[in-house]
Amino acid sequence: MDTAHTIGARAAAGSSYAVPNVMRHGFDPEVMALLGLSRFDGIGFKTLRRLGGRDDIRRLLELRDALEFDRAISNAGGKFSLVAAGGDWSALRHNIWRRATELASELAALNVGCLFEGDRNYPQALLDIPARSRPHWIFYRGDLSLLDQACLTIVGTREPSDGGEFLARYAVGCARVLGAPVISGLARGIDKVVHEWCLKLRLPTVSVMGTGILSIYPAKHAGLGDEILKAGGLLLSEYLPDQGVSAENFVQRNRLQAALGRAVIPAEWASKSGTAHTVRFARDLERPVFSISLSGVLRTPDAGEGDKHFSLPHDHEAFMQSLNMATEVGRPAAPEPTQYGFTFGDAQ
Repeated sequence: MDTAHTIGARAAAGSSYAVPNVMRHGFDPEVMALLGLSRFDGIGFKTLRRLGGRDDIRRLLELRDALEFDRAISNAGGKFSLVAAGGDWSALRHNIWRRATELASELAALNVGCLFEGDRNYPQALLDIPARSRPHWIFYRGDLSLLDQACLTIVGTREPSDGGEFLARYAVGCARVLGAPVISGLARGIDKVVHEWCLKLRLPTVSVMGTGILSIYPAKHAGLGDEILKAGGLLLSEYLPDQGVSAENFVQRNRLQAALGRAVIPAEWASKSGTAHTVRFARDLERPVFSISLSGVLRTPDAGEGDKHFSLPHDHEAFMQSLNMATEVGRPAAPEPTQYGFTFGDAQ
């Protein structure tokens, strides 16, 4: 492969694309390839995920033949039109870069970053997810270093009772005592209460989104997302930046919420619900699940049960002791990053 020229430099020649500005924001060649490919019809999240991570994206762009590229996309489930994308390999690569630059400029303006699995700052907690279902990449906006701390995940129903909202605030207050950043999902209901109460108590909070980093759902929570960022929090997503709403994606998002917390606290939930998926993922990852209820208040027949259950405020001391033990668990040091010498080589 000829690495004397990059596709970025060649594609930008005679154009207005600000390649140096994009690179300053950390969008290396493989990230640019991911961004560019995501803008083609027929190449969605599932196709790109099947293609693989950084090494696989790099190998894809090292191909010299557009037909090989077309076959690779088809084998990954994509429905890609080589003719619509430019036909020959040189035109196709130029088109990938052009589309990547447009999206990267938008992301850079919002200080959005992207990390592949294996990169130095990739969240270590996500490595506990089995390799077959681990995110190959994540997009983030805000303070990623929050994930280096001992976090707690607080989630729950989208239709909370007054008691459920109280319990969500109670759990956040306990996290504040421990200085533990709180993970939730920016959804309506308990998630919204959790994030808002974190802001009230000046506790950093992390939203793990079930949509792309540019597609906050519900849309009316965009302001809440901004407030989270202004307060030093973090928005995180494994989905492509513009990706919209999908029930399946929200379910799969829950595995990240479970992994990023040292313990999961479902403030109010039913045994068969969206929150139950988070609980299931937590148990698969050996994260403790602490269910809570109000002392003296009758629980509904379908109420979920954690590994430990606490009736509050009666069991407050035991609850705090369990949270403290969970957040004191240490993690191994981060591995050294893999070095990559690949450039977006232009076919000659």
